[in-house]
Amino acid sequence: MTAIVRALILLLLLAGGTAVRAQNLLTNGNFEAGLAGWSTWTAPPGFWDGTWIHSNDCDIWVPTQCPFEGAGMSHAQKKGSGAGNAHGGLFQTVAVTPGRVYRLRGAWSGGVTGNAGGNATWWEVVAYDGAVGAATIDAAPGPLDTLIARRDVSNLALNGVFQFQWEPFDGTFTATSSQVTIALKTGSFFTFDAAGYHDDLVLEEVASSNIPVNSPWALVVLCLGLLATGAWMRRGPGMRRG
Repeated sequence: MTAIVRALILLLLLAGGTAVRAQNLLTNGNFEAGLAGWSTWTAPPGFWDGTWIHSNDCDIWVPTQCPFEGAGMSHAQKKGSGAGNAHGGLFQTVAVTPGRVYRLRGAWSGGVTGNAGGNATWWEVVAYDGAVGAATIDAAPGPLDTLIARRDVSNLALNGVFQFQWEPFDGTFTATSSQVTIALKTGSFFTFDAAGYHDDLVLEEVASSNIPVNSPWALVVLCLGLLATGAWMRRGPGMRRG
């Protein structure tokens, strides 16, 4: 293999490693278009049934600033007053490439008021392997699924309050099939009002190569140096000694 061929191959490899701007694979991840792109579900477990309401309001357990960063809209999923029990949330399925690593990030907030003894509330963000529906999402994550973030509280006193203000969540997973379902989950039982808020969600592929390349000129200079080195090495020993 000649020095020229080696230099051209290296040039192509370096060019392929140049970083590209990550694309948000989620539709309407900031909820500026309401719930467009998202599917909703609510799943009462069968006793003291409650219902989760999905909207862009901030009227139950309002965070310090709503929506996140004080502009646009945020998604709220709320359970009405009473000792209702329900799981619910949003989900969206997107295309991915098996074997590649993806990052999911965003912001969330939530709160709840305790009622009867033994109460519990939880908030989860999960990446489910494949295109799944509400029945799968309502269950615990399986071995191929990834729990990105979770908050929970239990055994609040009557009218006891738990709340977490806007905070970031961030996690990665490796795709094992050609689709992934992102789910925003909230569950509560034996509680009064409860709510979960989500905003500014981004799902992006993690760059597979981070080789630093300052500019195309750096590649040109590197290749010229390789060509010169190859030409010098091809000269005979006597010619190299002058």
